[in-house]
Amino acid sequence: MKRLLCFAISSVIILSSFKLNHSFAVKDYLSVPSVILNKSTYSLSWSSHPTETYYKHEYLTAGQKSDTYTNMVMIEAVVGEISLADVVKGKMAELDQRKATDPVTNYQIVQNKAKGEYLLDFVLSQSAAGKTSIAEWNAYRYVPLTDKNGKKGILLFSYSKRGYGDGVTDFLKTLKTARVADINTIANYTIPAITIKN
Repeated sequence: MKRLLCFAISSVIILSSFKLNHSFAVKDYLSVPSVILNKSTYSLSWSSHPTETYYKHEYLTAGQKSDTYTNMVMIEAVVGEISLADVVKGKMAELDQRKATDPVTNYQIVQNKAKGEYLLDFVLSQSAAGKTSIAEWNAYRYVPLTDKNGKKGILLFSYSKRGYGDGVTDFLKTLKTARVADINTIANYTIPAITIKN
């Protein structure tokens, strides 16, 4: 299944990402093998290092699959001199463009000036045969990165939730009440220490 999301951090090139092969061993590029969120353990399920400076991890709870997940945690890192504000603006521009073909797409942005962070939460959808087949909500927390070896760049810590098929309507209704609590959880979450390794 085609993924709904683009690489979340890259402000230079916006690419639709595909999971081409799950048969290879998953490599822990960021020294974070698992994440505990809302009392659930998310284990590293997929990783990618498509460019010299970009790393992406996805985490799922036991029994979940990347194409049919209901809850997912993602950590992404870009190393280098990159403007955090520009990256966020790039993601917002991508979502604005998506609104032309996806009426569900909507977002809100909050800046934490004291920490130099941004939190972008957004909803989008995918349709099939004129009916919404997937609804997806995401909270993207963009933070400045300095890993344990002093490498600097940008880190994205994000949480994604999905509803499918006949469950989309209930998913969107539940989202109205659950969204605020989930945003607060992500905003206040202690992000694991990162050590980037190739």
